[in-house]
Amino acid sequence: MKLRLLYLILIFTSCKEDKKEVLLADREAPLGWIYLKMYNDKTFEFISKGMMRDNDIYKGSYELKNDTLYFKYNDSIPKAGSKAVIDKGFVNYINGSYHESVQIKLNKLPAGQ
Repeated sequence: MKLRLLYLILIFTSCKEDKKEVLLADREAPLGWIYLKMYNDKTFEFISKGMMRDNDIYKGSYELKNDTLYFKYNDSIPKAGSKAVIDKGFVNYINGSYHESVQIKLNKLPAGQ
């Protein structure tokens, strides 16, 4: 019985695809940082970190169409918004209550979707 369970666990872990970062972007904010981390499984994290405040982490899934990113948040939506454009090495949010822009440090997103 234990051997079967171990065998099933090994099969499951060997079939599981590793979650890899496909886009990393950030910027320095007053007393903190803003991070965008996007993964190959179409999930993302938008993180606002600060020395004088708690970390705000917004998670969800994304869709890329041409140069436009559509973010679907699991819970609340940050003030930066849910739609962004990739342009000249930056991810520029375009539908939030304020303009947010993070500089791309790593971009392995598939082109031309």
